[in-house]
Amino acid sequence: MRVAGEPLTRWLRAWQDAPDDPQAAEQVARGAYATLHAIAVGRLRHESSQAFSPTELLHEAWLRFDPHGDTICDRSHFFRLAATAMRRVLVDQARERLAAKRGGGDVRVTLSLADNDGVAAPGFGDGDLVDLDRALTRLAKEHARPAQAAILRGFAGLTLEEVAEAMQSSLATVKRDLAFARAWLAHALKERSDGG
Repeated sequence: MRVAGEPLTRWLRAWQDAPDDPQAAEQVARGAYATLHAIAVGRLRHESSQAFSPTELLHEAWLRFDPHGDTICDRSHFFRLAATAMRRVLVDQARERLAAKRGGGDVRVTLSLADNDGVAAPGFGDGDLVDLDRALTRLAKEHARPAQAAILRGFAGLTLEEVAEAMQSSLATVKRDLAFARAWLAHALKERSDGG
């Protein structure tokens, strides 16, 4: 899942300097495609209701990138933005399905977060992606770093080491953040399902 960081960072900066330059966008797309596709494959592996192929998810997320918007600092920041864009695509798709059904049926979602030994913990079970998104948004407001670790691990499918690299944190810190995020999200989702 690694892309040579130095050239991609240069290409990202060139794209930000000239956001309307199709060649700059093309260079970033070519340089990051394999990693973005691997992130999409990893994300959909945990999704029981797949309306998208990995390629479609990647393309939908790509359309949401705005080089005019936030400054992209480096490749790690770019892949964090990609994970967030994929999350938004999946949440929007779940909202559309729920609106079409007018609330009938749950959307089964599993979010694999690593435990302290790096072993995938059981998913949250029959959860609602919209509720999970709300909980993640709340977690991000209250505890930004654990929320970011959860998004990178659960939505981008990064390994613990890749999360640590992307967040410029130690492996031990990432493991603690993921354990905290898992417990916090489980409590928030249980609270919501209990009507709290």
